Amino acid sequence: MTKLAIFDLDYTLTKRGTWGRFVWQIIKGRPWLWVPFLTAAVRAQMRYKRGLIPRVQVKETMIKWCMVGKPRAEMLSQAARFAEKEVRTGLRPGGLRTLKAHQQAGDGVIIISAAADIIVAEIAQRLGVKHFLASEMGWDAEDRLKIAFSSPNCYGEEKCVRYEAFLSEHPDLAENISKTVMYSDSHSDLPLMLKCDQAIAVHPSKKLRDLSDQYNFTIVDWNS
Repeated sequence: MTKLAIFDLDYTLTKRGTWGRFVWQIIKGRPWLWVPFLTAAVRAQMRYKRGLIPRVQVKETMIKWCMVGKPRAEMLSQAARFAEKEVRTGLRPGGLRTLKAHQQAGDGVIIISAAADIIVAEIAQRLGVKHFLASEMGWDAEDRLKIAFSSPNCYGEEKCVRYEAFLSEHPDLAENISKTVMYSDSHSDLPLMLKCDQAIAVHPSKKLRDLSDQYNFTIVDWNS
């Protein structure tokens, strides 16, 4: 029997969010797009905050302005470039030590993130993590990026749905799990944290800190 360690990615393992910086990597060389892109992105974010559009539509707005139609090979190359730097300089030291400790102990490790799958895949590969679940980008028949994601946004309750599906698809792994532990910085992960045997709040948001007191989650700081 083995322990399964579940890691959120953005602001948990990484010091900062991945999506916005990945988008900037793609758009920074095209200054003529900066103003219309930022205008559209801010408008979409405001509409999301007001509950007028789903969270994923903010990402899709950004895709529309600077990524749609790009070949898969180009996007994978961009993701690899981003991940290379992120693993080198963008991870929280305590998170990296914790992940490596689980691997050295023979525990299973999975990253479950709302981040785009091409980013998560490249980071996971460099960390030696075999399994990950993420928001899946969509590709057309010519292998060019579509605006819409091909899966639901892997966020909140959707993480539970995806995790249960993952266990069903990997029965040998599921049968051998003796204990589950989840690491996250965000209250949005509460549904999945409550499904685990142990939940650890990593330098939590105020909402998660309050919930940690309520549910007796351990609080840690991975900044050093």
